[in-house]
Amino acid sequence: MSSNRDSGIHLNGLNGIRAIAALAVVVSHTLLFSKSFGLPENTGLDLAGFGVSIFFSLSGFLITYLLLLEKKQFTTINTKAFYIRRILRIWPLYYFYLLAAILCIILFKLAVLPGSLIYYLLLSANIPFIVGTELPLVGHYWSLGVEEQFYLFWPWVVKKSKNLTKVLILFISIFLLLKLSFRILDIKTGISWPYMVIHVNRFECMAIGALGAVFFFNENTFFYRTVFHPAPQIIAWASIGLMAINKFHIASFIDNDVVAAITVVLIANVAANEKTLISLNAGIFNFLGKISFGIYVYHPLVLFFSGKLIGNFLNKWSIAGKYVLLFSYVLIVTVAIAWISYNFFEKKFLVLKSKFALIKSSS
Repeated sequence: MSSNRDSGIHLNGLNGIRAIAALAVVVSHTLLFSKSFGLPENTGLDLAGFGVSIFFSLSGFLITYLLLLEKKQFTTINTKAFYIRRILRIWPLYYFYLLAAILCIILFKLAVLPGSLIYYLLLSANIPFIVGTELPLVGHYWSLGVEEQFYLFWPWVVKKSKNLTKVLILFISIFLLLKLSFRILDIKTGISWPYMVIHVNRFECMAIGALGAVFFFNENTFFYRTVFHPAPQIIAWASIGLMAINKFHIASFIDNDVVAAITVVLIANVAANEKTLISLNAGIFNFLGKISFGIYVYHPLVLFFSGKLIGNFLNKWSIAGKYVLLFSYVLIVTVAIAWISYNFFEKKFLVLKSKFALIKSSS
């Protein structure tokens, strides 16, 4: 259950969900790089996209929950403090890695700059991702652009809404109808860019997480009774398993939204259900979840240099041995770099960020 600790509001298990999402992205992207290591060419897994949707839903849930707590306690929301917190959490690592990536692009002549660099500088990496002009080593920044753009307006919505539940249901419904319409347009006419835009900019995934936060915050009896039932838990965890083996698929236009809803089920259970089927409170989950932002941000650079450092060495191994060594190396190095970054770089800004938190969170 959520609890008030000296360090602030704490929701159990959220770091575990962050860890699952981050590792999903790293594993999937490692497979995309398999040819660089002398392995069979692999198109990767849908797991990376699903991992991002988990992040989106979790982010929408937690930030909305904290905003609701702030609104309840102070009768309003300090939007200035909200944006300062977002800047202190995201921008330092975002621009630090971007600088490192730019230096590597120049040093190894990976692309001609400036190219689409301006979009990355303006936190709009989803635009070059959509039109296919993304820069090497920072393609994954599209999700950070989507998230930051969502939060340009989201605190204002929570602050001004008299009935946030109705607003969210309408918001999600409109997005799903647009997505379905654009998918049909794509199939019937071959005009794909409208569907691509809405598929990448998954605001509804964050809104689904936010809707879960409203139900959770209001202690909605029907919501708790539904998500705490063993059947939804089993379905949710089975779906995670199917994602891991690339077998999760319902309908392309709605897959990520189902993942967002599944994430809400997992959040509610690990955070508040004393009889949850699976707990994510183990130390390893907390450790990986705490540094998950760094894991997500740094892993493409780790993959790039891994190809140069161990690519030839892997030639001596069998296919199975190559996969074991590759995944072990990439995961260990990525986690190590993320841990160093968190403790010796990000923490300084997190301490400053906490000074602007009216409702402190230790999740």
